[in-house]
Amino acid sequence: MNDVLELTEEEIEKLVIKYLVNKPDGQWHEDTLKHHTLKTHGVDIDIRGGKRNTERFLIECKKKYHSKSADAINKEGWLVALGQIISRMTVSRVIKTGKNKGQPSRATKYGLGLYWVSAQVALRRIPKNVAEVLNLYIFSVDESGFVKQFSPSMFGIKYNNEVFHS
Repeated sequence: MNDVLELTEEEIEKLVIKYLVNKPDGQWHEDTLKHHTLKTHGVDIDIRGGKRNTERFLIECKKKYHSKSADAINKEGWLVALGQIISRMTVSRVIKTGKNKGQPSRATKYGLGLYWVSAQVALRRIPKNVAEVLNLYIFSVDESGFVKQFSPSMFGIKYNNEVFHS
């Protein structure tokens, strides 16, 4: 994609969904997708699939801002998304039976779909151990439509701008 996108919340959602569905080793299924609108409560993306088709991804997305204070908002917008995703972490995170009883479940993954500037700050400021406990991922989206996924082990690091673009 060579066009520059506006990166509304809906556009970021669309690009993250496209990324997951087309991911070679992802097996995320668009037919399991649950969209939430401004009138419904919940995460922006709720999709099922994964390696064994038993996983669920709950993703909160935030748009790129263009106002006079856009630089500050774009750098700190991830805080609002993080608060929203944490408040929606209602799924039990502990395995109830079997040999792994009492251990954290990795079946539900949480994510933030963010404009790349916001993603860059979030990755630097959210500690790796916190991201691992929360099973939190970040999907960075740039103006060309390039999406990059960051797993919990990639948090707590300052990345150069080039990492966020194709």
